[in-house]
Amino acid sequence: MNTIVNLGRDFANSVADLFARESGRAGTPAPRGQRRILVVGGGPVGLAFATSLHALAGTQVDLTVADARWIEERRVVRWRNALERVNRREQVVTIQSLVFDRLPEPVRLAMFPEGGYAEVWPVSRESPVARGFPRNVRIRDLEDRLLDLARAQGLRLLAERVDPAAVVLNDWDLVIIADGANSRVRDYFTAKFGRADHTAYSLRESQVVDTVLGLRVKSQMSEPSSVIMTVAQQRYLFNGIGGDGLLYMRLTDGETAEVRGRVPGEYEFRPCLQSNPCQVTWRTDHTRKGFYCAGRGSLFVPADDPSSFLWPRVLQGLKLFDIPKEALVAVTTFPLSMSRRGAFSTQLNPVGSDRPVFGALIGDAAGVTHFWPGRGLNRGLSSAYALAMILSRLDPTASLRAADLAGFEGVMAQLQSRHQDRAWRAMVQMRRESVLPVKEIVAEAITRPRTSREILIRKMQVRTAELVSGLTDRLPAKADLTELFAALDRVDDETLAVLVETGGWETRDSGGPEIDVDAILRVNTSETTTSCASAALGVALA
Repeated sequence: MNTIVNLGRDFANSVADLFARESGRAGTPAPRGQRRILVVGGGPVGLAFATSLHALAGTQVDLTVADARWIEERRVVRWRNALERVNRREQVVTIQSLVFDRLPEPVRLAMFPEGGYAEVWPVSRESPVARGFPRNVRIRDLEDRLLDLARAQGLRLLAERVDPAAVVLNDWDLVIIADGANSRVRDYFTAKFGRADHTAYSLRESQVVDTVLGLRVKSQMSEPSSVIMTVAQQRYLFNGIGGDGLLYMRLTDGETAEVRGRVPGEYEFRPCLQSNPCQVTWRTDHTRKGFYCAGRGSLFVPADDPSSFLWPRVLQGLKLFDIPKEALVAVTTFPLSMSRRGAFSTQLNPVGSDRPVFGALIGDAAGVTHFWPGRGLNRGLSSAYALAMILSRLDPTASLRAADLAGFEGVMAQLQSRHQDRAWRAMVQMRRESVLPVKEIVAEAITRPRTSREILIRKMQVRTAELVSGLTDRLPAKADLTELFAALDRVDDETLAVLVETGGWETRDSGGPEIDVDAILRVNTSETTTSCASAALGVALA
């Protein structure tokens, strides 16, 4: 009788699973027999993890990736567009060769098809000569290419938002949380992961927060000269492909207060670019002319305010990088701050449960790195690869244990320490025996009486010439000193003073060895065989 009841129950469960899968509902993966993994977040890090694990482990794992920014159309999942209320990320990122060279070949080839990237930045410890130059690529292109690969691999893709309260943990073995810095899923499980602590990145008992204005532009300056001008100061940063990219401007607190929008005819300011950042794009038609926020119907105030202090300084940045005013097509902001996490993986269901269910943080959900020194996505991709490599070595039929993720914790702790220490040194500087945020140094340079223009230009000429000399053999092409000196001549005295006072990028104290995930996790064949045999014996004895 019990056998008949069990058969009936199993049949009913199988039918229920079938209907749930057909409906595409999150929380209903394939039947057991494989390790079942839910990836929350289909950005570049979440997709890089899923496609890498599939490339390493194949059918040993059953992967489901969910993202609300997708839409299913004719049974094919694609990215939503601006008309569907999703602004795709147009910024260009630099991925170091020590990072992309470790990724499985199918993933690496998908991310960087021939002609689909640019080599702009110099070789260095994180991009050794033997592995080639770092590669510039637009985030939007990365997301499209990795989504194409995920479809080709046959991964289950769900175009929907995951409600953490509705996730049935028993349906999964592991939940990968990769839905960004403001992760709802991570925050739901705060009692499990613990809270992040920003004390290490605070001054005067207050967390240091940088606001960076992102300007979508087309620069006429050569790429090698753009690199030199970027690393010669800490006010403006340009990164692009063929001159098309974003010019980032580090703002003072006073300038940040100016970054707001207002609907024509109304007096109240809108929170555009501040509490809920959106992209404000250039729009010219019969009714509007200016930087217009389609989401809130407001105009970007500084661009049309003759008394604005911010907008003339934006235009100075354009002059510095030889960007025509009409080549500025969009504006957005990036509020940047950092904190430290004590745990990157945890058991999500109660300790002592018959079958533990774990969660793991990767990408910005694990921690945001200030991108000025160019490490944000590199850290995210390293975390994705490390976790994929560790999971690919485990017996997929055995329940996960906390010990299985100890190696992941170790890699994540090293990535956090290395990348955030480097980023912190790009946020603050020592001045007059006090540590000050760079944004305060910018504000002081603006208001303080300045030396003659000739002295300011000479200081910047010497600095850029030294950089050209030091980086000539490390760049894909040589920078043009004549072009750089002409750029300095184009900007006003205030801008020159800020460039001089902020100094070049700090590389001495933040230099040294980089985190090589492959080296940390490397296990030779004999060790792997012995470990697998020991694991099998342990399972047999358990």
